[in-house]
Amino acid sequence: MPLSDTSGAKAASSIYTTTANLNLRNGPSTRNKVLTVIPRARQVSLLSKHGSWYKIRFSKKTGYVSSAFLMPSSTVSDIKYATTANLNLRSGAGTTHKVLIVIPKGKQVSFLSKHGSWYKVEYSAKSGYVSSKYLRKIGAPAKPHGAKLTFRNGITYADGIIIVNKRYSLPPSYHPGESKEARAAFNRMAADGGKKKLKIQVISGFRSYTYQKNLYNRYVKNYGEKEASRFSAKPGHSEHQTGLTFDIGGTSQTDWLKQSFDKTAEGKYLAANAHRFGFIMRYPKGKEAVTGYMYEPWHFRYVGVERATKIYNSKKTLEEYYSFTGI
Repeated sequence: MPLSDTSGAKAASSIYTTTANLNLRNGPSTRNKVLTVIPRARQVSLLSKHGSWYKIRFSKKTGYVSSAFLMPSSTVSDIKYATTANLNLRSGAGTTHKVLIVIPKGKQVSFLSKHGSWYKVEYSAKSGYVSSKYLRKIGAPAKPHGAKLTFRNGITYADGIIIVNKRYSLPPSYHPGESKEARAAFNRMAADGGKKKLKIQVISGFRSYTYQKNLYNRYVKNYGEKEASRFSAKPGHSEHQTGLTFDIGGTSQTDWLKQSFDKTAEGKYLAANAHRFGFIMRYPKGKEAVTGYMYEPWHFRYVGVERATKIYNSKKTLEEYYSFTGI
């Protein structure tokens, strides 16, 4: 249920930076209205915490965002500068603002944000503004994985792969059928599992827009839209429509499409080995605030061995690895 401002989260003045374009909503849930989209790399002020959702202020607007796409500004700033002279740290970006302290020449400061020729920096647990003329850059942040999203014929791509989630959809006419490359990779994986006496099989593969529409509507009728949307995609938003996704099961049919699948021998094998064949577990445990979907240890998406291995080693979701939003 949506939480009020008095639900136990104490107000704070922490500054965070967005790591992707981020929906600002009027409540702490994907069901709430989007007020605006905050661009990537913008600073926001934390007001309170509500589980995995943060209430923040941005550009005179107040609302809620998923904390998965926020990083404390102090950790985002791996850019370091050294002062080239004794330097006034001021309360604002200009010489008319109050001097907080004088930073000695040759001291290291952490870059927080740019304001024309003035930089907001952190030094000795204090943050303020300095003239950039008296700073010398001595470090830079590590290069991010983030890939620029491109759009062609109504389809979204990142790093050359199709992106489908609650935010990015496929056209109703997109009907590629099952990918031969993905099926061949699955067959190799199943054969490898077979050597270990495991029976790995596809429960569900390609689904057309119309099929997904009927499936989703049935789930909504049976479970209600809120609950259905945790485990089923709206038509056009299902990865199964790409032909690159499989719901996978093992010997025990009682564990098919259930979270208990991760306790089975086949589930454990897939979690540890699917990346070797080009698959990623698309909706990992504890990432519902990022992907919008509950933990699904049976749902695997083919992205190729190189990408899958990198994503697996990063312990991130597809959204986190490529820095785009899913909700």
